[in-house]
Amino acid sequence: MTMISNKPILKTIFKYAIPNVISMWIFTLYTMVDGIFISRFVGSTALAGVNLVLPLINFIFSISIMIGVGSSTLIAIKFGENKYDEGNKIFTLATLLNLFSAIFISLLVLLNLERVINILGANKSQEVYQYVKDYLSVIVFFSVFYMSGYAFEIYIKIDGKPNYPTICVLVGGITNLILDYLFVVIFHYGVTGAAIATGLSQVTCCSMLLFYIVFKAKKIKFKKSFNFNFDRIIKIFKTGFSEFLTEISSGILILIYNLVILKRIGVIGVSIFGTISYISSFITMTMIGFSQGIQPVISYNLGKKHYKNLKDILKISITFLGILGIICFILITFSAEYIGRIFFKEKDMILRVKDVLRVYSLSYLLIGINIFISAYFTALKRVTYSAFITFPRGILFNSILLLILPTIFGNRSIWFVTFLSEVLSVFICLFLLKKLKREGILS
Repeated sequence: MTMISNKPILKTIFKYAIPNVISMWIFTLYTMVDGIFISRFVGSTALAGVNLVLPLINFIFSISIMIGVGSSTLIAIKFGENKYDEGNKIFTLATLLNLFSAIFISLLVLLNLERVINILGANKSQEVYQYVKDYLSVIVFFSVFYMSGYAFEIYIKIDGKPNYPTICVLVGGITNLILDYLFVVIFHYGVTGAAIATGLSQVTCCSMLLFYIVFKAKKIKFKKSFNFNFDRIIKIFKTGFSEFLTEISSGILILIYNLVILKRIGVIGVSIFGTISYISSFITMTMIGFSQGIQPVISYNLGKKHYKNLKDILKISITFLGILGIICFILITFSAEYIGRIFFKEKDMILRVKDVLRVYSLSYLLIGINIFISAYFTALKRVTYSAFITFPRGILFNSILLLILPTIFGNRSIWFVTFLSEVLSVFICLFLLKKLKREGILS
């Protein structure tokens, strides 16, 4: 991590952000490839079933993000203070936390499978029930690899190798593509085959990451002599809580959308929303990848008390993500019909996707700025500030608008909800940045 302070801040930002963005792209493509294979070779109803499982996958991933981001922030600060032994104790503790959490979640889901399926909304439509059960009962066995793999990526970046995790995720993505074709198209295993393909690709990626940590890492090391320090565990959870809220909010939002759409539009609506979710996940993960990729840089500069660098990081990142949001909006708006054709063969479904995407893509204009500012506060250990952004943006605004707008303006207004939520969240971000400036960090 010593190289962070020796290079221009712009170069450092993109050195750490770009590999993380690419990793997030490939990770998102895992599920997107599943969606494409399922919708084209199994059917749109099967796609709706897989989309109903996404909130649970978001939940599993959000626990990993909380532990990974929370611990990596603390590790980076310790490394910035040259306290490597303390940093590695946090790393070892966090790795075990991820392992135990994954085992606990997997057992909890498997022992309550029918109840979980009902919570996800599959009981409201017999058409999708079996698809949900088939996909969920397989994918949950790979939870430990989902959770550990993401955290390992962050730790390797702290070790000074931001490009290696990208290679691992790329290998996992290629594995997923090959296995999807094999299990879904050749062997006709349906959604079960897609789940197996995704799970095995996670095993591949996680194994490569663990190999580096055990045999190649220079600073990140497992410590044999450490104890379960509960104060440290709470600090990890507290530091990563806002990122947990960001991810879990996405899952809760998808769940609420699924339930509202099932009630008001039906299974076809969930299939369309599934397609929108894949595209939106790609955009969102780009913004999250950038933001989380440079969190170690922010935390390191905080530990070194390089406040000018912190101010420069904020300006550069907001400018970049604002421009990127405009580009995403334009690209998605003009390619909406082609996206529909990738997922569906039916002309009616293609036109529906085109219409919905052109409305929903308005949210891409602001999403990156809101995500980054929340991550920025987390890296500065202003966890409360970050939570004040993530909770209203992810759950509160969306839930209220989803319940009110369709009743007044009809079903089409459902697709405006996310954009309106992002607009409201920007005002919260501006207020908190002004407050941070008064504290002297940005002055």
